[in-house]
Amino acid sequence: MLDFSLPHDDAFPGDEEDSSGSTVIRSSDVHEFHRRGGRIRRNTAADSKRLALARARYFKRKYAIERTMAVAMFVVASPFIAALIALVRMTSKGPGIYRQQRVGMHGEVFYVYKLRSMRVDAEKGGKPVWCSKKDSRVTRVGKFLRSTHLDELPQLWNVVKGEMSLTGPRPERPEICEVLSNHIDDYYDRTVVKPGVTGLAQINLEPDETIADVKRKQFLDMHYIENAGFWLDARMLVATGLRVFFIKGERAMRMMKLCHRDLVNSVVETFPEDERGPFDDSTRVAGEATRPAQNHHPR
Repeated sequence: MLDFSLPHDDAFPGDEEDSSGSTVIRSSDVHEFHRRGGRIRRNTAADSKRLALARARYFKRKYAIERTMAVAMFVVASPFIAALIALVRMTSKGPGIYRQQRVGMHGEVFYVYKLRSMRVDAEKGGKPVWCSKKDSRVTRVGKFLRSTHLDELPQLWNVVKGEMSLTGPRPERPEICEVLSNHIDDYYDRTVVKPGVTGLAQINLEPDETIADVKRKQFLDMHYIENAGFWLDARMLVATGLRVFFIKGERAMRMMKLCHRDLVNSVVETFPEDERGPFDDSTRVAGEATRPAQNHHPR
């Protein structure tokens, strides 16, 4: 899989400009692999550079367009967001909205905004705990918000601020990233682009519970980065919208031709030791920190 890093927002190369002066490529193997008709094609170094530059130009345009879109979407959605905040506050103790640190582009930490879907004491000990399928910490209203992804609506403000994109890899908490990077090689490669309000991995796969789940999502995150384009982004947004209107995830994926589970299962290699949560091994959790971490809110 291609290992590259996009330039910062103020350092995108021009059409003919050599990108060697910006933070573009960190790769010991410049071969890129693409699945086409069941075959794997190996690109040359020149192909890889050309594709990386094309992606950089696409993401630069994408960020500018999506920030403008997010302004309009946030204005339109604000009354609805306010109503959901009131509903959350009326049905459970605590604030209707909260902020939480996440790892963004190039490893920069920012605050993401979400509608609260769990009890305020979801992490009493201050340690991160992943949400399970039948998690008792999730409130009744929270189940609805999570199933429709409406809890992510306040993140339109993050897009307006330029911290996130409408589509991209979902941002993770700093302390969780530290642990996952100990289990998964090149885990931080997913931060070469801005995180998204919705992502290809998120709409294809169930919430993470094991290391194996994270490996599968990591593959789809990198698959998105390598194949990002207007048509793919548009279909992802439509698929996410369909889920808001109670169209089940797999059906929405098939309607938008975004179902990649077979691809994931055929490519991603997992091991028996991956079938456990990342915090099951206390020695790994207590390992040396590689990124800034501080957070005390439910995931």
